Amino acid sequence: MKNVLIVVEKSESSLWLAYYAMGLTHRIDARVSILMVVDEEYSDLCGDSGQWIGSPEKRLESVLAEDHSDSAHINYYVTRGRMEEEVPKFIRENAISKMFIGHPEGRRPDAYAKLMKVIDAVNTTTHCEVEVVQKVSAHSKRK
Repeated sequence: MKNVLIVVEKSESSLWLAYYAMGLTHRIDARVSILMVVDEEYSDLCGDSGQWIGSPEKRLESVLAEDHSDSAHINYYVTRGRMEEEVPKFIRENAISKMFIGHPEGRRPDAYAKLMKVIDAVNTTTHCEVEVVQKVSAHSKRK
C-alpha cells in the first residue's frame, strides 16, 4: 500500500485539494494524509485574497467530515514553517511514496518559483514521486 501526501497551505483556494484527496481514497489503495503547511511567505506569494472562514484547521476538518464513506480515512496534520523544509521532513518521517501539490493559481512567477523550491527540496532529499495538480473548473467557458 502506498503512503500518499496531499500538501495544502492556508489559503482558501487550496481547499479543493482536500476534495481531491477524498476522491483519491476511492480510486487507489493508499493511505492518504493531508499536510497543511502554514507558510506566510508562500501564502503571500500566491496572493490569495480569499481568507478561510474560521480557522483553516477547522475548515479542513469540516470538509473531510463531509465524506461519510467507511473506506475513506484521511489523516491530516498542520505545521508551521517554510514549505521547502516542512514538506520533505514530513515525507521522510512518514515514509511517503507519492506527493500531490497544487499549482499556484494565476500567473505569478514568484509563487511558481516557491513551488519549484518545494519540489526541488523533495526531489533532492527524498525518494518521493511528485505530482503537481491544477484546479480545473467544469464550468469554464470554452472558446
